[in-house]
Amino acid sequence: MIETDYAKALYQADGKPDLLKNLRELLKRRGHEKLLPRIYSEYKKLVLAEHRRKQSSTVTPEAEKTRILLELYRKLTNV
Repeated sequence: MIETDYAKALYQADGKPDLLKNLRELLKRRGHEKLLPRIYSEYKKLVLAEHRRKQSSTVTPEAEKTRILLELYRKLTNV
């Protein structure tokens, strides 16, 4: 899908304001200006996926405590 490709390119070029300025002009030139809302929604999906990836990889004290308790429970029940 074209909008997914545009969104990925936009996501990879995060922090480069020159690209953002030229994006609308590029879309207009290629006749893809109507895709802008879908490009934005695809971009939001990429940002959300990264946020969820970071959130799931962080270990909270509660998660660590639960992991230890489950390990102990498994050891006790396997005996």
